[in-house]
Amino acid sequence: MTPDALWYEAAFVTGITNALNVTADALADLLPPLDDATAGADAVAVFAEIRAFHGGQVPAPFGALAHDPAYLAEVWKAWRHAFADRRLTRRLKTALAFAVSLTTRSRFGTGFHLAELRRLGVGERGTMEIIGVTQMFSSYTKIADTLQLESDMGAIAPVDPTPAPGH
Repeated sequence: MTPDALWYEAAFVTGITNALNVTADALADLLPPLDDATAGADAVAVFAEIRAFHGGQVPAPFGALAHDPAYLAEVWKAWRHAFADRRLTRRLKTALAFAVSLTTRSRFGTGFHLAELRRLGVGERGTMEIIGVTQMFSSYTKIADTLQLESDMGAIAPVDPTPAPGH
């Protein structure tokens, strides 16, 4: 596998995290979450898989997506794939998702991923380290954006002309 596989894995977690956060934060009032009593049989079957993966819970955005059970199943499949232990552990991916949620100011994502971190055994010191690193990089990025700085890191990693995995 390509040496960039870790980066692709991290990018997938970042993308799917942002997608679920948008669903939760922007559509919560428009698509109230369904549950086992209000969702169809197909959605309830997906809910069972979600509960097994998330310690007995169905996060609210999955309940909202249950209005379209086929779409719920596709998003769940992508989410499960993104957060499964592969080269990066689920715990590390959850820390990344928490950082993404903090940076994008997602109310849902910040609370959800913090609870997941705790459920996966990350304590207060670990959580504060994630917050500190996220704050540092977010601050540096804002400063660079404000000053309209161009990256001077291009020479460190040469351009990789190979296609992304699966292309």
